[in-house]
Amino acid sequence: MTATTAYGGRMRAPDRVEVTRPDKLLWPDHGITKQTYVDYLAAVAELALPWLRDRPLTLVRAPDGVGGERYFQKAASSYTPAWIPRVTIPAPSAKRDVDFLVCNDAQTLAWIGNQAALELHPAPVRRDRLDRPDLLVVDIDPPDDAFDAAVEVAALVLDVLDEFGIGAGVKTTGGKGLHVVAPIERRHDQAELRRAAARLTGIVTERRPDAVTDAFRKAGRQGRVMLDPSRNGTGATIVAPYSPRARPSATVSFPIGREQLGNVSPEGFTVATVPALLDAPGPRRWAALAGERSRLPVELVRG
Repeated sequence: MTATTAYGGRMRAPDRVEVTRPDKLLWPDHGITKQTYVDYLAAVAELALPWLRDRPLTLVRAPDGVGGERYFQKAASSYTPAWIPRVTIPAPSAKRDVDFLVCNDAQTLAWIGNQAALELHPAPVRRDRLDRPDLLVVDIDPPDDAFDAAVEVAALVLDVLDEFGIGAGVKTTGGKGLHVVAPIERRHDQAELRRAAARLTGIVTERRPDAVTDAFRKAGRQGRVMLDPSRNGTGATIVAPYSPRARPSATVSFPIGREQLGNVSPEGFTVATVPALLDAPGPRRWAALAGERSRLPVELVRG
């Protein structure tokens, strides 16, 4: 790693991050090495960073690749370079506060990749106002092998958001589901945002009770798509757009355009394929969406 210099009380990021053990296989079934993964992160950095910047970041580490042990890491490790910023979040249920990493530049992204952190899960808040979320998230969880059902429900969620004048985007989760994400003005605390998200999912459920449910337990879903409004607030996270998943398939959480919803398969978005897809409608929409902020209407916030 090249030398760093201090500025403003913090070390300056190096020009280049050295990749250690670059030939180490992280996704063996696809021949994806650590170097390939770091190169992938460099390819998506410009589009991914607006969704990571200044957000507390939880990582899924897989030091020996997807075939080995995988674990969530919230607290920054003791060997985290001084040039990577952190944010401290009080943890009422823990013995001490947690210092989260913050990923604001391509060098930090490369360092994260070199640590074999295969998933990036930012919080829907920024470090300067941890009490004011700026993302409204709806997690769309379909029954097994029912991606078409998730697509249908995502379109309905987007319709309802349109009716409220709230701009949003949709992305795959890297698994079988979808996320609808709406950047919002930082006017509401976590309780108000959760209430708005619950009201939103309630409206969708009321319109299609045959297809949608908010039942958390699978036994109560009866084959319907579950809408989960719980991924809102400081303690919540959502897998970042362009983040891979620590699964043998090497799938990626990928932004898709609304017009593409009925013509995509989550398995088509992988570490190997995504760099060639960055000019598609989904990435273009999410690049614009990163700069948007909608105001939540009173009727959603009050329930």
